[in-house]
Amino acid sequence: MAVRKLEKSEWEDYFNEFDKKYREGLIPPKEVQIEIVNEEIGDQIETWWQPLIGLAYDPKDDEFEVAAERHDHLIHKPVEIFVDEDVDGLKAVEVIQADGTKHIILLRTPEA
Repeated sequence: MAVRKLEKSEWEDYFNEFDKKYREGLIPPKEVQIEIVNEEIGDQIETWWQPLIGLAYDPKDDEFEVAAERHDHLIHKPVEIFVDEDVDGLKAVEVIQADGTKHIILLRTPEA
């Protein structure tokens, strides 16, 4: 597979389904790293690799959330979401805000 853009109507169901499978152990444990890219700050790592708790989109508050073991990252009013998937599942999520700020959420399976 490859990178694909999710339609806004898909966001809630896509991440609810991912979260459900993740909590049930149908998706192996993942670690997450969050990177933020915008013109003012450049390219910054928000949080280094740590255990992922979950991913969610809340249409009521129009927020995308990345919950990690030691960090909770909220993205307010996203305008586009792209996912990068392969045979092993979700590898990355890119969330773009109206001002062009990109939040790049990288996922990996922890090393044993």
